[in-house]
Amino acid sequence: MRTTHRCPKCQHGEVLFVPQLADRDDKDRIRPLVVHVIEYDWREDVEFGRLQAYVCRACGYTELHTELHTEKGHPIPVEKIPGAKVLKAT
Repeated sequence: MRTTHRCPKCQHGEVLFVPQLADRDDKDRIRPLVVHVIEYDWREDVEFGRLQAYVCRACGYTELHTELHTEKGHPIPVEKIPGAKVLKAT
């Protein structure tokens, strides 16, 4: 949907782009949703990018995309994310 602007589920041709997803914390403050890598011991927290959404205006199907911070200059460290793994096409 991000590049075609067409829903892969229902083929509708209108997609709503939401450039920044947000949530409220326990003190009712709005916080942007970002991709973080948190070490196993929870002492180190590194932000890698902000979450964006593409939403079909007909059926509501939603794709998330992470706008990576390219200035960080390194990929997301998969080995430091509990349970994460890289899936490769067959």
